Amino acid sequence: MTKSNDDLVKEINELKTEMQQMKELLSMLFTIVVEQEEDDCEDYGFPMLNQDAPTFNN
Repeated sequence: MTKSNDDLVKEINELKTEMQQMKELLSMLFTIVVEQEEDDCEDYGFPMLNQDAPTFNN
C-alpha cells in the first residue's frame, strides 16, 4: 500500500496535533501533581516547606 505525499503530509500533521495535545495533557497532570504535593506538605506540617515557618536571626 503506497501513500501519496499528500496523504503522508496529512498524517504527519495529524500526528503533530496529537503530540501537542499529549504535551498539554502531561503539563496539566504535572501541575496537578505538584500542587497536590505542596498541599500534602502543608497538611503534615513540614515547616521547612511552609511559607509561614519562623525565621531565626543570628
